[in-house]
Amino acid sequence: MTDGRNSDGTFKKGITPWNKGKHCEYEGSKKTQFKKGMKPFNLKPIGTITKRGDGYTYIKVSDNPSKWVLYQRHLYEKAHKCKVSKSEMILFLDGNKNNFDIDNLVKVSRTENGIINKQGLQTKGNKELSKTGVLIAKIKAKISKRGEAND
Repeated sequence: MTDGRNSDGTFKKGITPWNKGKHCEYEGSKKTQFKKGMKPFNLKPIGTITKRGDGYTYIKVSDNPSKWVLYQRHLYEKAHKCKVSKSEMILFLDGNKNNFDIDNLVKVSRTENGIINKQGLQTKGNKELSKTGVLIAKIKAKISKRGEAND
């Protein structure tokens, strides 16, 4: 080949590319490029609430970088003035992902959530029974943790 390529189409070492040193040859393309300080048309402001395909609601809390958190987590943290760690989650007591009443939200560890799901301790539509299920899961998680410490 005469343009400096190998037989497999790759360039040979040391070959200077044809476009080296050329800058934006076409004036029309400059019109559509982002300029410094421009924001994309689909940028959402902080505080935007959106519902995603998984059925959960998210709220935007930061612009740089764009950070979205679960709305129930955000509400719980504000109401209880605490930080929910990655090993914890917020559970809807009545099972309704759209009921953001603070009395309907409870913080559980991921271990406790596993126990709740495995043993069916959450009752859809009945907050009081679900609260009891959460307490049972907390007790079982403590017993399990204590048993591991004794071994």
